[in-house]
Amino acid sequence: MFNTALLYRALKTALLMSFIPSLATLSLAQSPRSEAAADIASLLKKHDAALNQHDLDGVIQLYARGPTTVLLGTGPGEKYQGLDEIRTAYTEIFKDFDKGTVSANCYWKDGGVVGTAAWGAAMCKVSDSLGSKKREYELNVSAVMEKQGGRWLFRLLHFSNLTGGGSSTQ
Repeated sequence: MFNTALLYRALKTALLMSFIPSLATLSLAQSPRSEAAADIASLLKKHDAALNQHDLDGVIQLYARGPTTVLLGTGPGEKYQGLDEIRTAYTEIFKDFDKGTVSANCYWKDGGVVGTAAWGAAMCKVSDSLGSKKREYELNVSAVMEKQGGRWLFRLLHFSNLTGGGSSTQ
């Protein structure tokens, strides 16, 4: 089902998800008293913590149920649709970095909330380790969240980075 080269690229870029607290900060800055902003901030912080700790169930519970929920990567074939495929993608993502080593500095971000839908986008410098070897790279991230059953959940998470010539180190 997964192309190994494409999956590796997707795994590397998936570490971007540490950008999420930065989007939470943006949401809160736009509307400090907004219940939606506080709930989205909580969603984003939970995702970041679960990702960094390799908590598969913790990450999956933050995605909207249904066949149209999707995780997208950079290139062809990097589409993981539905919770089963998203679970498989995260299982592989966790193999690509040492637990507890992801950090990000998002130097540009934007987002907003309209009714029961929210969106966010960021450009981030990310660092992590694999086999205790530090790595740094830049990522672009976008997300769409939907309020279901009183909870904000991810409907779409998309990440991309330059592959093959950029300033990233591996």
